Amino acid sequence: MSEAALKQDLLHAYHILDADGQASGIAGHLTARLPGADRFWSHRWGIGFDEVRAEGLIEADFDLRTIRGEGRVNPTLHIHTRIYRARPDVACIIHTHGKAGVALGCAGMTLETITQTGAIFHDDIALFDEFHGIVLDTNEGDAIAAALGGKRGLLLKNHGALVVGANVAEACIGMTVLEWAADVQLRAAAAGPLQHLDPAAAAQSKRFLLDPKNLGLRWDFLKRKIGRSRPFLGDAT
Repeated sequence: MSEAALKQDLLHAYHILDADGQASGIAGHLTARLPGADRFWSHRWGIGFDEVRAEGLIEADFDLRTIRGEGRVNPTLHIHTRIYRARPDVACIIHTHGKAGVALGCAGMTLETITQTGAIFHDDIALFDEFHGIVLDTNEGDAIAAALGGKRGLLLKNHGALVVGANVAEACIGMTVLEWAADVQLRAAAAGPLQHLDPAAAAQSKRFLLDPKNLGLRWDFLKRKIGRSRPFLGDAT
C-alpha cells in the first residue's frame, strides 16, 4: 500500500469511529505504521476525531518526535510504540474509550463469545487487569504490550479498549465490533445467563469474518457510508 493510501485509510478510520460514538474527546488515538519503519502516522494532539483532516496528519518516530507535519502527537502513544516493537505483524493500533468497552473493563470482565459478529475475538482478547494512571512512559507501554501478547484485542481495566490489526481496515472494523459486542454482552448479562457459541462454530465464524475478501467488502462499505455524510473524505467507491 502506498503512503497516500495508508493515510487515506487512516483518515477514514478516524471518522468511522467518530460516527460510531468512540471519539473520546481528545483522548482516543489511532496510528498506522509505515511499512518496515519505526515511524507511524497519527493525528495532532489536542484535536478530536471529527476534526482530523489529511493535511493535519503527523508522521512521528517511536520516541514520539514529529518527523513531518505540524504540532505533536498524543503523549500517551507509547502504548502504541511498545506494541509495534513487540509485534512486527501489527500495522495499525486503535485505542478508544467507548462506553461499553470501558464498562466491561471496569467490571473486571473481558469479551465473551456470545455473538456471531463478536466471534472475531474468539480466543483473541485479553484483560489488562491493572491501572497505574495515564500512560506517559515506555514501562507502562511494555506492560500493556505484554498483556496483549499475540492477541487482537485488549480491554484495559478502568480505562478503555485497544485493537490491533495487520492494516487499518482490520483494526478499525475490529474496534467497531468490539464496542458493539461489549454492549450486547452487557445487555445480555442483565437479562439472564450468557449463552456461549460452540467453540467450533465460533472458530468457523471468525475465519469467515476475517477473510481478507470479506473484510475488504465491509471496509469499502464503511468508507462509502461515512463518505456520504462527510464528503471532504473523498470518493471511496
